[in-house]
Amino acid sequence: MLPLLFLALGSISTLATVWVFAAGDSGYSVGILGKLSVAGALCLLGTLALYLFQLNRTLSRSIAESRQQDLRLKKLGKAVTKSGCAIAILDSRGRVEYINQQFEQTTGYSMQEIIENGMQILHPKIFVGGQLKLINRTEWLKDAWTSEVHLTRKDSAVVWASVSVSVVDNNELPLAAEAERDSSCVGKAQGYVVSAIDISELKNLNHEMERLALNDDLTGLANRRLFVDRLEMQLRVSRREKNSIALLFLDLDKFKRINDTLGHDAGDQLLITVAERLKRCVRANDTVARFGGDEFVVLLTDITDPLSVTHIAQLILASLKQPITLNQHEIIVSTSIGITLAPTDGLEAESLVKNADLALYRAKDQGRDCYHYFTEELNAQAIRQLVLEQELRLALNTNQFSLAFQPQFDFKQGRLISVEALLRWNHPTHGTVFPNDFVTVAEETGLIVPIGDWVLRNACKQIRQLQVVSGRNIKVAVNLSMRQFHDEHLEDTIAQALHYSGLKAKYLELEVTESMLMGDVEMVVARLTRLKSTGVSIAIDDFGSGYSSLSYLRKLPVDVLKVDRAFVRDIPEQLHDMEITAAVIAVAHKLGLKVVAEGVENIDQRDFLMINRCDYAQGYFFSKPLSYTGLNEFMQRNECRQKFELSLYPPEDTVGQAGSENWLSTLPTNTTSH
Repeated sequence: MLPLLFLALGSISTLATVWVFAAGDSGYSVGILGKLSVAGALCLLGTLALYLFQLNRTLSRSIAESRQQDLRLKKLGKAVTKSGCAIAILDSRGRVEYINQQFEQTTGYSMQEIIENGMQILHPKIFVGGQLKLINRTEWLKDAWTSEVHLTRKDSAVVWASVSVSVVDNNELPLAAEAERDSSCVGKAQGYVVSAIDISELKNLNHEMERLALNDDLTGLANRRLFVDRLEMQLRVSRREKNSIALLFLDLDKFKRINDTLGHDAGDQLLITVAERLKRCVRANDTVARFGGDEFVVLLTDITDPLSVTHIAQLILASLKQPITLNQHEIIVSTSIGITLAPTDGLEAESLVKNADLALYRAKDQGRDCYHYFTEELNAQAIRQLVLEQELRLALNTNQFSLAFQPQFDFKQGRLISVEALLRWNHPTHGTVFPNDFVTVAEETGLIVPIGDWVLRNACKQIRQLQVVSGRNIKVAVNLSMRQFHDEHLEDTIAQALHYSGLKAKYLELEVTESMLMGDVEMVVARLTRLKSTGVSIAIDDFGSGYSSLSYLRKLPVDVLKVDRAFVRDIPEQLHDMEITAAVIAVAHKLGLKVVAEGVENIDQRDFLMINRCDYAQGYFFSKPLSYTGLNEFMQRNECRQKFELSLYPPEDTVGQAGSENWLSTLPTNTTSH
């Protein structure tokens, strides 16, 4: 307030002097002039005081701002010192001026050691001679340099670090240092800030994730993804260097049976053993991979002699057949191998894998435990199968399927008591196509399940209609495929087919093959028991063509045994077949099973089966497969004759052989009943 008071008094005195002069009192004005100098002095003093006051306020404000700046710098310094990020400050020549505590912890070096030895002790490729190797990179003035690098700790341990180097140029110096700034240095590096974060754990985790993504978890082999990457790389090398490579596709024979019988742990141990043996069969620069399940692939590189591929395939076959002990069981495993060569068979990874897969299936078709090379004929066959698959789908959607029924006859009653439903494909171009020509493709593609469901529904429907029309309660036998047998919805499908057709369950018989019953006995028994719970009967088809034994048979809840046509075909010429057939019939009866003989084509076979008390028979000697209409007519005509007159539709080579309309009359009287 004092400067303002002085200034006010000076102003009042000046105004008073002016007023006196204006009044014209010169004498009095002289006295006033003396006082005027005092007033001027007061005014000057006030002005000076005001300036000093303003200067004091400015200085006070600057001191306060300086204190705030110091406080901020202290906070920043503390943040840098205590930061979880390793930080180093370098001068314009790249020499270390400061490192924080985290930098010391990360590297194991003290600040003094870093200053004395330079940053090259951490990474000589980035820091050379104690200075940044890339110190003159002008682009650093625009952007920070960042990279993931290895840093060598004082204890020689190597850590992964994410390192960032930022440039501090002259433009970034504090305002207080403006007086020291050299305009010629503006835009040039005045120092560097190096920050580093230890990412070793993250790198290890990423490495493990990559390993899991590229390697099979069970065997440690390369997985499909890594194998394809290596195959594509080798194909590029092959194009450039004009050399050959080979791809071997392996599949263990009957692995599922081992897995089901001995358990999944034993199956896993088997796969691990196979992987180890495969690696011992190839060179270090070759690749062994597991594609999944029991499928393995081998990539052989730089092939100079094609015979070497054959040699390795033979070596693999021999190695895998060496006994393996699993759960105290010694087993022998065989494998099938498909082989394809590049560039002979192609130069695309996808096509080569497909080629080897086709060759593998041909090896399996040839009896397994062997190898087969890819040929163009295999490719043509695969194309035909693809076309067949498409046509099967169309057939299913456009009602191109129909059923034929082959009668089964009761030897004791001498009359038709059942039929077997047989699938026919009425192809618009090729005419009638039999199951043998398309079932394999249907199985492989999974179409066998909807096709089998169609057969089941229509067989029940048509036989029920036939029962109503004929007044006779005949049964129908329907074949199940492997996929159907293991389909969890099969019981529901059976129940629906019976419900919508009105057919009683006791008139439906399901036929399964021996091969479908192999494996875990408890699982098979449980599956058959569930099927029988629907009220249907179970028959084993083609008995004798597989590996099941009669002792195994007694454990199964089945009702009927169908003797394979292979045993009936050579009766009476082959005594051995006659003895086997007679023995099967006798043992089956001891087990409480009915017996059906398939493929009966002449009177001698019929007589032999009757003498040996076979229950039922079917074959061209009695009747060929008939359409629904043909079966209805057959049954009507048969009812109008003697009930023992069975051979209304004999094949041409057996016409007249029966010798009598009632062919039972030709047999000895003691064989007409049992």
